[in-house]
Amino acid sequence: MSNQPAIEPKGVLLALDTSTSSMSAVLFRDGEVLAESNSKAERNHSMYLIPHIQDMLKSLGMRPGQIDAIAAGVGPGSYTGIRIGVTVAKTFAWARKVPLIGVSSLEAMALGGKRLQEAPSRGKRWIVPLVDARRGQAFTALYETEGEYLRALKPDGIRLVADWTEEIARLAREQAEEPVQVIFVGEVDLHIDSLQRFLEYKPYGVIMPHALQAYDIGRLAYPRWQAGLIEDAHSFAPNYTQLPEAEVKLKAKQAQSQA
Repeated sequence: MSNQPAIEPKGVLLALDTSTSSMSAVLFRDGEVLAESNSKAERNHSMYLIPHIQDMLKSLGMRPGQIDAIAAGVGPGSYTGIRIGVTVAKTFAWARKVPLIGVSSLEAMALGGKRLQEAPSRGKRWIVPLVDARRGQAFTALYETEGEYLRALKPDGIRLVADWTEEIARLAREQAEEPVQVIFVGEVDLHIDSLQRFLEYKPYGVIMPHALQAYDIGRLAYPRWQAGLIEDAHSFAPNYTQLPEAEVKLKAKQAQSQA
């Protein structure tokens, strides 16, 4: 559950996420955006993340030593992508001896959907973030919101989208009062058939393409940082949710050779 206490954001925070095809970094001071960099092309994250951060600092006349804390999306998402962002964040935190805050990339994507989609006048909303995981699957979760924060109803995981939409519909029917809106947000294009079928019998569904933004990583990180919910830089690790495809194939080959 992400029901953080209302704490006034203080300090300079660098937030970043590389768990999807989007690469995003934002520099905040006391909760206000100072500079922001968002771009696409997953395979270039390793080349451009640090230069983009350096460019943001240079544009503001700031030095790395002026950053008070760093936050990173921990996934789930692209195996290679998550490693890049997490490695940069933990290395910076260790070298500069600053607090490190880990945030679910799916939670940040859900928060972005909540922020960008106009809320109905009353009633609870469900938000379903989606990051494509190939073969009809997605990294996804289910969040509920009636106020400022999100509450996790189903945790981060990898699921078949066709089955997942049916489960969400079933969960909605089981509620004493169904949600007034269900927002599917994120990398929705490759799963549009399953999502459209949901809309056929649940007309309150909304399909909203949305690139994950580090702005929402920062919004979630500030209250955690100031509540003391920080990570150990040495043990900080991504949430892969599943093994990378190459490792799955290797394990399958090893199992066959041992059979």
